[in-house]
Amino acid sequence: MRLNALLLSAALALPCAAQANELLKIYDLALQNDATWRAAEHARDASVEARPQARALLLPQISANAQKGRQLSEVDNDPGATTKSDDDPWSYGLSLSQPIFDWGAIQQLRQAGGQVALAETNYRSVGQDLLLRVAQAYFNALAAADTLSSAQDENKAVARQLELAQARFEVGLSAITEVQEAQARYDLTNATVIQSEQTLNTARSALAEITGQPYQPQARLVDDLPLAPPMPTDIEAWVKTAREGNLNVLAARLSADIADTGISIARAGHLPTVDLNGSHNISGSSIDANGGGTVDREITSDRVTLQLTLPVFSGLATQSRVRQATSTREQRRAEYEGAQRLAERQTRDAYLGVLTGSARVNALKQAVVSSVTALDAARSGQEVGTRTFIDVLNAQQQLSAAQRDYYRSRYDYLLAGLLLRQAAGNLGQPDMEAVDRLLTAP
Repeated sequence: MRLNALLLSAALALPCAAQANELLKIYDLALQNDATWRAAEHARDASVEARPQARALLLPQISANAQKGRQLSEVDNDPGATTKSDDDPWSYGLSLSQPIFDWGAIQQLRQAGGQVALAETNYRSVGQDLLLRVAQAYFNALAAADTLSSAQDENKAVARQLELAQARFEVGLSAITEVQEAQARYDLTNATVIQSEQTLNTARSALAEITGQPYQPQARLVDDLPLAPPMPTDIEAWVKTAREGNLNVLAARLSADIADTGISIARAGHLPTVDLNGSHNISGSSIDANGGGTVDREITSDRVTLQLTLPVFSGLATQSRVRQATSTREQRRAEYEGAQRLAERQTRDAYLGVLTGSARVNALKQAVVSSVTALDAARSGQEVGTRTFIDVLNAQQQLSAAQRDYYRSRYDYLLAGLLLRQAAGNLGQPDMEAVDRLLTAP
């Protein structure tokens, strides 16, 4: 069972709630409007044309030709004797060339197949990246909204403390320092609210960049977020899957194969080519000599040849191309090895990110509970005189920070799961649907 299956089953087990379907709506908008995705589609379509172009080198080449001219001539034969002629030559015909053996063209067709596969792999990679970008932008917007809400709540709580401090000062129950401290905290929370509003606007703009239109997310994650571990629970199994299925690794392997075929194409410059050539031409002219009348001529010719071309010396260009292709192949092989190592590291990091993310969500959830208890204790202690006014402000600040971290940790946990599946090469729309089921309408 995969990670998205666990998320899906856990979501289905939750109490019935108004499902938002908001993430899927945003993903659909991104598929229609994201510029990077549309560019990838056109790039894939352009690369697919490499195959028919390479195949054309092995198919018959037929051309037609036609021409018509006018030729005037004057020849002095003897003194006083001049021959003039008016010639209107014309011709048309067909020519055909069929490659019989061209090892370079054969290898180019083979290479074109690899180029098409590479284009499709890159297209799928951009698709996975779009899924992740949509999730990241969406969760950033939700997290920014949560942060703003928490900052506003803290601002209101500090405002009440400021009012209380002012009232206590007016009746002589506290010193002016409490009012000043409360005012300073209130001003600080005002600045935090302003910054949170800016962060939210920035996050929404980033989401609009992907969707192509303004969108203000309203959904929220369910309260009891299922924290499913990666399945299988063996990290080496995920690493093995990544070595075989990671799209960047697959693209690097295809690039290495294409470069290897490039050596065969370069070496073909030493080999002979055999072509079958044929032509059918009809030519003629109308000649008017010294006004003695017009003479029409017409000639029909057919020709078939088998042509062998053997390269003898090309200024050492072929040898240079072979060396160049060999160096390119070694470059692609090194990049392939690097892609494997990177995929392995990313998979391990993402796997551990899911585990630590789950633990962090639980820890921060408990921190919020503890902070609420600490705030209640500080307020109660303030009433009986065992805690100071500053203690209450500090406890309120600690609670707000714990809430912001807790909200963010839940989004980070879900993103870690998506990153793990991307590293393994099997991130797809079902994963987005599984996450969407964890969202509820406001």
